[in-house]
Amino acid sequence: MDEAPFKKNPEDLLTLEFGGGILTKDVTTKSPFDEDIEIIDVKLDCGFGPREDVWYSTLPLLIKNVRRGNTIIKKTENGGFSYSLGRKGLMKFFDMRLSYINKQERNMLDVTKNGTAITLEKNYILAPVLNSLKNGNQVQVLKTLKANGENV
Repeated sequence: MDEAPFKKNPEDLLTLEFGGGILTKDVTTKSPFDEDIEIIDVKLDCGFGPREDVWYSTLPLLIKNVRRGNTIIKKTENGGFSYSLGRKGLMKFFDMRLSYINKQERNMLDVTKNGTAITLEKNYILAPVLNSLKNGNQVQVLKTLKANGENV
């Protein structure tokens, strides 16, 4: 995931591409306070649930850039447009499956048995933790009442 590019320009989220296709869709609303401002909510264009998880787990570009709660502000000025980030939700995270930590099952997870997406999910969750522990750092686990990807 570290090699995936981070898109600094909010406008880039509107045309995020992979394999020749646009990965995002947007819902645009005119500001009731200023006719020169549009509020654009950007999300992944693949549905929700398990299908969405497969896209996120196999494309690190998405985890780094597309979150639930991406809002871009588009302002018309001097015949052109400017874009700024209005809000950015939490980075995508995956549910911790019991098989990821169960002593009998955790080392038996492999691509042939469980599919690439499940194996990558496990690695996204646990690799940073294991690296921190290996380097002598402490790890703190927080339990929240937030839905996966829900904006704070």
